[in-house]
Amino acid sequence: MHKLLIVDDDWFISDSLRSMDEWLEMNVDVVSTAENGQEAIYWLENEGIDIVLTDIRMPHMDGLTLTKYIYENHPNTKVIIMSGYEDFSYAQKALRYNAKEYILKPIDTDELFNAIKKIQQENSKKSGTEIVEKNDSYNTHQERLIISSKSYINQNYMKPLSLKDLAERVHLSEHYFGQLFKTINGESFSAYITKVRMEKSCELLKNPILKNYEVSEMVGYIDSKHFTKIFKKTFGCTPKEYRNKLM
Repeated sequence: MHKLLIVDDDWFISDSLRSMDEWLEMNVDVVSTAENGQEAIYWLENEGIDIVLTDIRMPHMDGLTLTKYIYENHPNTKVIIMSGYEDFSYAQKALRYNAKEYILKPIDTDELFNAIKKIQQENSKKSGTEIVEKNDSYNTHQERLIISSKSYINQNYMKPLSLKDLAERVHLSEHYFGQLFKTINGESFSAYITKVRMEKSCELLKNPILKNYEVSEMVGYIDSKHFTKIFKKTFGCTPKEYRNKLM
């Protein structure tokens, strides 16, 4: 619900505008009325006003000075100017301080409601854009976490890494990190680390000096039999057979 403040030194106008039944239908909460800009500032500082409907000529602080104050201090608050004077200079100054509408008195309620609706639509679009931007930022952050995790695996594949280890490193739960890794990377954590280790083992097996069990340990498998099993499942041959093919 949008919070509206009515500012006018004519209590009859303020009271008439405030008491209109249409506000509730338009999802507008008329928070209060103020007699001048100084009173209005109190509500702006303490109530989080979304829309200010203000007269131009008022004692102590007029509507244009108030509009300037809002422009400089509360840029998200929208202003609609009311005036009994069809003076272009007033309208020009009001627009300079980002007033959304300049409505002449006596107030045409249809014109006023259209101005309110226009502001509500702008706010809805802005909120939607902000949500999309936040989602994009969040997605980018997630992708960076996975890129960082893959880089860590590529540099530490020889260690006994686990899904839990990587999840703790990026401060996520094990289950969520596993799902995130698969969604972004297109394959599970276990599949990725196995792929990295198998690729590294193929490079190491080209060195005839290294024993199979040494290669196994160098790519993170303490049990050489388990290493042989994984290697055969991946490439369709044992490490020894792979070496023979290389020869």
